Amino acid sequence: MAYPTDPRTRAQVPAAPTRPAWYVILGSWLWALLPLYLFGLLSWVPVLHAWMRLRRRALRNWTLTLGGVTALAFLLLVLDPSDSDADTSFMTGLATTLLFAAMVAGSIQSFRLRREVFGDTAGRGGRAGASDWHSMAAVAQVEHARVRRAEARALVEKDPGMARELRIGRPDLSNRAYDDGGLVDVNHASAQAMVDLLELRPEYAEEIVRAREEAGGFSGVAELGAYTSIPAPIVDGLRERAVFLRY
Repeated sequence: MAYPTDPRTRAQVPAAPTRPAWYVILGSWLWALLPLYLFGLLSWVPVLHAWMRLRRRALRNWTLTLGGVTALAFLLLVLDPSDSDADTSFMTGLATTLLFAAMVAGSIQSFRLRREVFGDTAGRGGRAGASDWHSMAAVAQVEHARVRRAEARALVEKDPGMARELRIGRPDLSNRAYDDGGLVDVNHASAQAMVDLLELRPEYAEEIVRAREEAGGFSGVAELGAYTSIPAPIVDGLRERAVFLRY
């Protein structure tokens, strides 16, 4: 399968799949019915999936609650000391009650969240959902890059030597195996790299190169602004991707 490449992040974005509307609708209903046809055992799965898509704290709490109730019910069934031929014991009855409660609560949540998670495809004819898949892929790509940048920044603070060996912030160098999420080391990266990834004008990138040679490098965005004539809003906009290694 061919993957278009984002020239700014060098990341591969999967092409949006094209699925029939009935396929998406059927999948969304099977997803919503999961707590029912497994009698609550996996009632937490749809809510977990919804939380991963929507990132709401309430959904995370619902996932933990339903998962805890299900785990407790399973533990009660495993630890039930009564004979299998005997009448239903207290532990078995309590486990059944917990599973029923999880099934009801999980079903309510999954039916309530179905349209948000899968989108409203009922009114779409032919093939639907391609733009939604593409949008979700784009958002996921940005979130992944942010996580990678945060991890790379932490590594720069903890172990600058390793950060240098991993070539963090050096998209102008070849043979880089570490994914830093698109960071640019303003103290060492080429002017062209700053133009490509930081979206700076060529004259601003050249000024940064001259200023860092005179100053021996910058300690951060504030010092970069003090040593150059680049407008403050542009300098402040570099915080997301700029990193400053000193060596």
